[in-house]
Amino acid sequence: MQNQALNHLEAEQQRLLGKRQSLLEDFAKTAQSGKRNRRLSTLFMKIRQTNEFLDSLDLIKTGAASLKKDAGPRRYAVSSLFLRESFRKLTADQNEEFFFITGSEVEGVLVLDQWVEFAHQKRTMMGVTGEPRATHKLLIKLEQFGHRLLAHFHSHPGTGADATHPSGTDENFQKRLEVAGHVAVMAIFSRDGYVRFVRLDHNLEIEVHGKGVEQHAPGIYRLTNLDPA
Repeated sequence: MQNQALNHLEAEQQRLLGKRQSLLEDFAKTAQSGKRNRRLSTLFMKIRQTNEFLDSLDLIKTGAASLKKDAGPRRYAVSSLFLRESFRKLTADQNEEFFFITGSEVEGVLVLDQWVEFAHQKRTMMGVTGEPRATHKLLIKLEQFGHRLLAHFHSHPGTGADATHPSGTDENFQKRLEVAGHVAVMAIFSRDGYVRFVRLDHNLEIEVHGKGVEQHAPGIYRLTNLDPA
């Protein structure tokens, strides 16, 4: 998996480098024409976006290259209070919600205790899509502060444990993270307080601290205290 992740990142980096070179050549030709038009501005924006994506890949490769220190089961800890407050944020309205989680890393335990929110392209009752540039900038910010993406939380419509099964879109996003070397775990919340933690490699141990949460099944919990406080 480690070599696969690095090979995937290297291939994507080479693709973006080729794209940037083509954009730069096109920009130079357009500029030499002496015409001031919208295409020049469009090309400039595309070059800047490509540079941002390349910067993000460099940071991800650095994280993927250090994965050997994460050998063994990945251990995550989260408080029952943080889960309840996350549930409130995720179900504040009828639309799906989505945000990243970071936190401290103590003796190999990844502590999920800080929300990291970003702009969305779209939010509906049936799905939510993050704005790509906002998520890339957020990953760069985490790296600058020496933090990692530890989890991503989102809500699903429906109630009960069955409502927390990941969709194909959810699994594809998680797969991209795992292939890129991220330690992030996915957590899906139902409308009535069930939460499922998922890693596709099944490499996770969840510890929930505090009262107001009971384990329903392996990796699935139910929040039992949802009363407003």
